[in-house]
Amino acid sequence: MIVLDKPGKPSYESPASFRIIVLIRTFLKILERIIGNRLLLAARSRGMLDPNQCGSLPGLSTYDVILTLFNDVRTPQRPCLKVSSLFLDIKAGLDNLDNSTLARILREGGIPPSLVSWVSSLLGERSWTRVFQGAPGTPSPVNIGASQGSPISPLLFLLYLAPLHFKIP
Repeated sequence: MIVLDKPGKPSYESPASFRIIVLIRTFLKILERIIGNRLLLAARSRGMLDPNQCGSLPGLSTYDVILTLFNDVRTPQRPCLKVSSLFLDIKAGLDNLDNSTLARILREGGIPPSLVSWVSSLLGERSWTRVFQGAPGTPSPVNIGASQGSPISPLLFLLYLAPLHFKIP
C-alpha cells in the first residue's frame, strides 16, 4: 500500500490526513478489465450473449435499447396485434452468483479452459472477516457471489443469466 498526504490539511498528526492506496486492488482491477475484455470477445464469438443484451457491455447505449424496444413494440402493433414486454430486475444478483454453475456455463459455451479457470479462481478463493467493535473475527470462506465494484462482475452475471435469453426469447 502507498500512503499519500491529503492536500490542504492543517496538521498531519491524524490518520484522517492521509489517503491509503492498496496497490493489489488496483492491479487486480486492471487485470480483471483485461480478462473481462478477453472473456467478452470469446463469449460474443461463440454466441453466448444475445445480440440485444444491454447493460454492462460496450456497443449498446440506453438510447439504442430504447429505439430497439420501441421498434419491436410498434412493428407488430401496425397490423393490430397485441404486444407484451417483460422486464426483470433481479435483486441481489451478484450476491447469489454460483461459481460452479458459472464455470459449467462457460465450459459448455466453449470458453477457453484458461479463462474458465481464472474466473473460478477469482470467485472461489475468497474469504471475509467480520469486524465488531474494532476487533476482527475469524476469516470465513466465501463460496458464492461476485464482488460489487469489480470490473468483471457485471459481465460474469450476464453470462450466468445468458441461458435465460435463449430459453425465453
